[in-house]
Amino acid sequence: MRDVKNRYGGLPPRTPEMLYNIVRKFYRGAVNHYELIQEKKADVKRALAEWTGAREDEWQERQQEVNKALTTLFLEFHFYVTCWLQIEMALYRLARSDERHARIMERFRDVLGTHVNVRHHLDQTEQCVEAQWEGDSNKQRLPGAERDLYRFGETLFTVDQQSLDSLHGLYDAIMAVRNEGVPDQRHP
Repeated sequence: MRDVKNRYGGLPPRTPEMLYNIVRKFYRGAVNHYELIQEKKADVKRALAEWTGAREDEWQERQQEVNKALTTLFLEFHFYVTCWLQIEMALYRLARSDERHARIMERFRDVLGTHVNVRHHLDQTEQCVEAQWEGDSNKQRLPGAERDLYRFGETLFTVDQQSLDSLHGLYDAIMAVRNEGVPDQRHP
């Protein structure tokens, strides 16, 4: 798997149709993964609830359970944002030869940038888990999980309906160009 910083270097040649297939494949992967991520978020909240109700002598063990749940959640996030990364790389290649795709890339630049940036941070999952505790000297709260908004570097992020809607919009825009203005039906 390519690292984020060098993602455009040395890409093998691909036909536009192959690139559209890559977009379709990773779009479906991300969409199909969304519900699992929501389940893993619930596991984090459950672990937090058990920790909140624990006696002081149980805190360390409960915190480990919270960290374990966070690690699992972030591994699921990693898959989801990797799908975004693969779509972004395919769109980049399409945009090099088609101005319509370049406009799509520009229109979705911020949301693509956010997802690719989070992907970069998630390569270090353990550090991402530890970063969630920063700012809480007692390590007794996990505000990101409480708000469903996690810290990845300077970015606050979660996989939510807004992210999924952005993915649908990006996919529809790419496929509309492919089909010359006729949106492709989603078949995750």
